[in-house]
Amino acid sequence: MANGESSPIVDPELDKALSELLAQTEREPISPRLRELARRLETALDEARHRRAGKGGANGGGGNGSAGGGLR
Repeated sequence: MANGESSPIVDPELDKALSELLAQTEREPISPRLRELARRLETALDEARHRRAGKGGANGGGGNGSAGGGLR
């Protein structure tokens, strides 16, 4: 971005509404199925990053783990 700007200016009302929505969703329960899908997506994205970086080998390198930071 020009002149070293790293983030766009956000409307304070929109920022407040988004913060309230995020707080509300944090209180909502997450189904086991959704947790499993999120874990699988995180693993697939991690493997894709490794392949793009040339660390995955010919078949993607396997690996079931993730770098952490997933949904709870």
